[in-house]
Amino acid sequence: MLRELRIKNFAVIDEAALELGPGLNVLTGETGAGKSLILNALGIVSGDRVSSDLIRHGEDEATVEALFEEVPESVKQKLREADFAVDDPLVIKRIVSRSGRNRIYLSGSLCPLNLLADISSSTVHIYGQHEHHELLRPETHIALLDAFAGLADSVSGMSAKFRTLNSVWQSLSQARELLEKRRKDKAALALQGEEIANARLWPGEEEELQAKKNVLLHAEKLYQGCLEGHELLYEGENALVGRLGRYGTKIRELAAIDNGLQPTADLVEGALAQLEEANSGLRRYAERVHFEPGALEQLEDRLAEIHRLKRKYNGRVEDILAIQAAVESQLESLQRGEEEMPALERAFESARQTAWEAAGVLAQERQKAAKQFKRQLEKEIKSLGMPETIFEVRFLDLTDKEDDPPYLVGGKKLTEQGSDQVEFYFSPNPGEPPKPLAKIASGGELSRLMLAMKALVLGTGDIPTLLFDEVDAGVGGGVAEIVGQKLKQVAARHQVICVTHLPQIAALADSHYAVRKEISRGRTSTKVKKLKEQERVEEIARMLGGVKITDKTIRHAEEMVRGK
Repeated sequence: MLRELRIKNFAVIDEAALELGPGLNVLTGETGAGKSLILNALGIVSGDRVSSDLIRHGEDEATVEALFEEVPESVKQKLREADFAVDDPLVIKRIVSRSGRNRIYLSGSLCPLNLLADISSSTVHIYGQHEHHELLRPETHIALLDAFAGLADSVSGMSAKFRTLNSVWQSLSQARELLEKRRKDKAALALQGEEIANARLWPGEEEELQAKKNVLLHAEKLYQGCLEGHELLYEGENALVGRLGRYGTKIRELAAIDNGLQPTADLVEGALAQLEEANSGLRRYAERVHFEPGALEQLEDRLAEIHRLKRKYNGRVEDILAIQAAVESQLESLQRGEEEMPALERAFESARQTAWEAAGVLAQERQKAAKQFKRQLEKEIKSLGMPETIFEVRFLDLTDKEDDPPYLVGGKKLTEQGSDQVEFYFSPNPGEPPKPLAKIASGGELSRLMLAMKALVLGTGDIPTLLFDEVDAGVGGGVAEIVGQKLKQVAARHQVICVTHLPQIAALADSHYAVRKEISRGRTSTKVKKLKEQERVEEIARMLGGVKITDKTIRHAEEMVRGK
C-alpha cells in the first residue's frame, strides 16, 4: 500500500508530505483548496501524462515521490522481467522539468514511462469524480460486466482471435480485389505481351538497322569508291602496290650495301604489306556492298515497326522489353494468385470459425455472469439507499442492420470484445419497468451505481490502493452515510484514499487530512495536515455548519467522530 507521498512545486503546492495508513484515508477542505491536486500528483507517479504547466510558477521543476510497502507479487514479477531491483518498500520518484527533461526513478534507477504505467496498473486505481458519467456510455457497460466476471483472459484471447481474423480477412479481400483486377486486365495483358513477343526486339537492334540503312542508301557510292581505291593501289602499270614493290627490291639492295638503310627498307616493306591489306579490304567490301533489290524496303519496314512500338509504349526498345517482362510477371502472378486463393480462403474460414466460436463461449460466460451481477448489484444498491431498484444486464441484437459478413451476422456484431452488445437497464422506482440506465439515471444514482459496481469489481482484485475523487457527488443526508459505510467496507480489503465534501464520509476515516489554501507574501500555496481527533471534530463541524459554527454543531461533529 501507499505509505508516504511527497509533493514539491506542483501547481499551488509548494511542498507537502502525507504519511498514509491502511483503511480509509480521507482528504477534506474547501472547494478549490487543492484536494484533487493530491490525487493528480498520485496520477503522475502512476504513469499519467504530464505537462510542464503543472510546475509551480517561478520554479524549474516539480517533484512527486511515493513510497509503497507490501508490493504485490505481480509488480515484483514485472520489475524482474524489466531487469529492475525488486525492493520492498518501492520508491517511485518523478521529476517534471520546464526544459522537457522529465525523469522517472524506481528505487533510484531511471525508469521508462511505459514500465511505470504498467506496474502502477497493479498498484493504484484512481476513480475520478467524473468516472460515474462513463455509465452514460452504453459501450462501457460490457467492460464492467467482464471485470466483475473476471473475464480478462477470455477477452484477451478473443481480442487476439479477432485481430487474426481481421488480418486474414484483409489479406483475402486485397487478394480478391487484386485478382479480379488482374482478371479484367488479363486479355489486354496477354495481347500486349504477345505483340511485343512477336516483334522479337533485341537491345541495339534499332541502331544496327539504322547503320545498315545508311549503307544501303549509299551503296553505289561506296562500291565505286572501293573500285577506285583498288585501281589506284593494284590495277595498272602505275598502281601504288606495283611501284612500291619494285622500289622495295631496290631499297633492299641498297641496304645490303649500307646497313644504315635497313630501317628504311623495313618501313617500305611494312607500307607495302599495309597497302596490300588495304586493297584486299576494299575488294572484300566491294563484293559485300552490292545493292540487293528489296533489302532497303525490308529494312525500312522493320524500322517502321520498331518506331510504331516505341510510340505506342512511349519508350526505347529496352523499355518495351522491360514492359514485356512486367507483363509476363503479372500473368504469372495472376496464375499464382488463382492457385493461392484456395489456401487464403481456407485460412480465412478457419480464423472466422475460431473467432465466432470464441465469441460464443465468451457470450455464454457473460450470460451466466450477468445473472450473478444482477443479484449482487441489486443487493449492493439496496445497501446504498435504493432498496426498490431493479437492475438488468441486457444483451441486444442489431436486428435493424443487414448482414455484413464476416463481422455482422444474424444481428450479432463481432468485435475484439466478442459478439455481445451489452447495455445496463434499471428502474429505481417500484412499478416502473427497467429502462436504459444511460437515459434515466440521475447524478446521485449514477454515483451510487458506480460505487456499487466498483465495490463488486474491486473486491475480487488485488490492487492494494484505491483512490476515490468525490465519489459522493450528487448524494447527501442519510445516503451519504450509506456511501461512507460502503467505502469503509471496501477499505477493509484495500487501502482507500478518498476526497470528499461530506462529513458523513469524513467521520468514518481511519486517517483524516485537511487541505488548506494559504496566502503568504502574496503567494498562494496549498498545505496538507494530518488531523488529530480534536482537529477532526473541528473540521467535520466546519463541513456540517455554515458561516458560524455553533456548540450544537461541535457536539454533532463529536458524536460522528467518536461514534463511528
